[in-house]
Amino acid sequence: MTLVITELSQFGIAMVADSAVTCTEIPPSGQPIQRVLNGALKLQVIPYLNAGVSVWGLGVLPTATGQVSTDIWLSDFIVQHSGIATLDEFANTLAAELQTVAGQVQEVLGFHLAGYVDVDGQRLPTFYHVRNCDGTFRHYELHEFIPGQDFPPQELGDRIYRTRNGDYGPYAILSAGVERVLPEIHADPNLNLTIPYPSLQGRIAYLTAWLRFVSELYASSRLLRTIGGSMAALGISFDGQLMYYPAL
Repeated sequence: MTLVITELSQFGIAMVADSAVTCTEIPPSGQPIQRVLNGALKLQVIPYLNAGVSVWGLGVLPTATGQVSTDIWLSDFIVQHSGIATLDEFANTLAAELQTVAGQVQEVLGFHLAGYVDVDGQRLPTFYHVRNCDGTFRHYELHEFIPGQDFPPQELGDRIYRTRNGDYGPYAILSAGVERVLPEIHADPNLNLTIPYPSLQGRIAYLTAWLRFVSELYASSRLLRTIGGSMAALGISFDGQLMYYPAL
């Protein structure tokens, strides 16, 4: 499985993803065995758009000659479509090609796409979720791939917009609980802690810490560490600066 998180805030755009891919092997005995491989590059930069894209769900896509890892397919897609000029065009082209390649595959697959657009001379953040499903980690309804613009370009003020996908159940419950008590920590002069530090780097580190924590929780529960491996992170500031960490 996986865990990808995208956050839009007054500090910029922060995106994080783990690198674990779960696959099923069938040995000669015929008894399926699940294993986790690490190293997939689920979060990647789109350099010609100053944007980021991450993938969750199905780990391999069918091809004319067999299959290809989804992150490798995504890397190739980014390179082959360098003439794309806008995030909207990227999202629509991605959805159309995914429908052609994987429209018949009955497994969930989604892509977070985030960046900025110019509106009346102002750079505003936006977020697309290109996907073939709707629902929650408990149950998804499959449909054709759509280029859903879940957060149209707009000012955030002090709001935080955050989307998480993959095996996000434990993260969603635990992070909600922690964030309820963070004001108490901040108010305690003896602790002298601000979590996260109010900056884009602080937001990136905070989200990455959650990925690592959930991964360790899985290990402590004697579950397959289906969220794990190296972590990738991307920060995009309002002035277009990229901070990309492909292997944390």
